[in-house]
Amino acid sequence: MKAVYYTEITEKGLLLHYPNESFRMAIIKLWNSAKKRFNGYLSIDIEKPYPARTTGKGSQNSLFWKLVAYISNETGDTPEAVELDLKLKAVAKGYPYHVSRITGRMIPESMTKINTVQMSYLIDTAYEVCAFLGIVLEPGLKAERC
Repeated sequence: MKAVYYTEITEKGLLLHYPNESFRMAIIKLWNSAKKRFNGYLSIDIEKPYPARTTGKGSQNSLFWKLVAYISNETGDTPEAVELDLKLKAVAKGYPYHVSRITGRMIPESMTKINTVQMSYLIDTAYEVCAFLGIVLEPGLKAERC
């Protein structure tokens, strides 16, 4: 479960404020399960929240798809195949993924669920692939970089 919580430091530890009642119920259910199997211990990742990737004209999303078009034109692969390949390469930099419970394969997250930092990993990977393939980018494309 991933959510953004308001937090406070207290004498006894870190206090998380639930964003809504459904999250509260989900956490209680998760904790009850962990209480039985893991003595109440939960694994929690804490990080600063970042805004969602940018979209629209001049955005991260726009830049990424321009780079995908260059790579697709050079390789002959479909834009969808290039997108998947770039996501798989970007995992090494920190692009989020999950592992399929059926196949055990790594599945990169949808771009609709990522933040600006994670999108920058994807864009950096696209630039690296362009450089590796010797693709000459239009002069303004590098200046747009987010």
